[in-house]
Amino acid sequence: MATSLDEGLRERAARLTVAFDGEAWILGRPELGVFVAVPEPGAVFVTVLQETGSLDEATARAGEVAGEQVDGTDFVEGLTAAGLLDPPAEAGGTRGQIKWIEGVSARSAARLFGPVAWSCYAAAAVFAGSLLVIRPDLRPSWEDAWLLPSPGLSAFSWLLFSIAFGALHEAWHWLAGRAIGVPAIFRVSYRGIYVVFETDLTQIVTVPRHRRHGVYLAGMAIDTVVLAAALGLRLLTPPGLLDDLLAGLVLSRIFGIVWQWAALPLRSDSYALLANALRCHNLYRTTWLTAKATLFRLTQAETAELSEMSARDRRVARWFVVPYVAGIAGMVWMFVTGVLPLALSLGRWALTQFDGSAIGSAGFWEALAVAAYIAVQVGLPPLLALRERRLRRAGELL
Repeated sequence: MATSLDEGLRERAARLTVAFDGEAWILGRPELGVFVAVPEPGAVFVTVLQETGSLDEATARAGEVAGEQVDGTDFVEGLTAAGLLDPPAEAGGTRGQIKWIEGVSARSAARLFGPVAWSCYAAAAVFAGSLLVIRPDLRPSWEDAWLLPSPGLSAFSWLLFSIAFGALHEAWHWLAGRAIGVPAIFRVSYRGIYVVFETDLTQIVTVPRHRRHGVYLAGMAIDTVVLAAALGLRLLTPPGLLDDLLAGLVLSRIFGIVWQWAALPLRSDSYALLANALRCHNLYRTTWLTAKATLFRLTQAETAELSEMSARDRRVARWFVVPYVAGIAGMVWMFVTGVLPLALSLGRWALTQFDGSAIGSAGFWEALAVAAYIAVQVGLPPLLALRERRLRRAGELL
């Protein structure tokens, strides 16, 4: 009969999910969003513990699979340190979780990601790409960011575009997750003063890899549909305010799609897609450590961390460093050719307004709003990055 200690372990182990990921087994706590990859003996250990509650039996069965003696107590301590055997999380706030979208059924969501739907997404991509090739006048430039005669209203319109189509992008990820049975969470959050939309898809690791591709591509798929629609409407719209708004929309969607492929170092959608296709578990961190080891020198802790990464992750990271660095170059190019010219143009306009408008006038306040917008757009990201770096260092010192 199991001891009282074993019974406690059985209850704790019952909270874990166990799923095969093609190369490794994934142990997880979906409600906490905590998952770890382990070899088969680790999965056998947890499964036996869930069935019998016996630490000794779980250790013996895991040792049989491993072909050598294993330390069950040490494994339990490791699972506890990872947070997998912690008590259930207390119910709390959902950070602006959107309830109405949670009611969409898996069957309804699946209609948006079947063969017919993906054919439509592919047709939209071909249509948009063809128009951009054969109609140079439809290709966007940073000047298309001037959506309206007023620079202040143009900047505000860009903010609305970001919020609206950012929500649509994330909602499509959520719908794709729901279509394959992943209980994702769609919510409203913030970064600094920005409203952002987030899709929690941590439980996707419990789904076979070949079923995840559509979830990672879903956001870019709907972006492509919006881009194709905007380009098509421009063909029918004479020059004027509506055409200017559509041109701005085209620019924003192309910028967003290119960004997803350039931002590999920021773990964008394309990173998730490639890491999944390459059957890697922590390609981001492994690539960063591999690049640092090549260019600089790793600390003792980083060297140990890299040696503990899976052999496949380390093997892929040796060449994945190339697109990783290319992504950094792409992001710099987008900033230099797009964001910076727009910011400088808006800045020059604001200075002119400050010089020629009376304090308290409409022109003065519009210029002040534009100046604040530029300061936040350019200054907030590095400030947040520095803050996160300080918090990480403080945590390492504790």
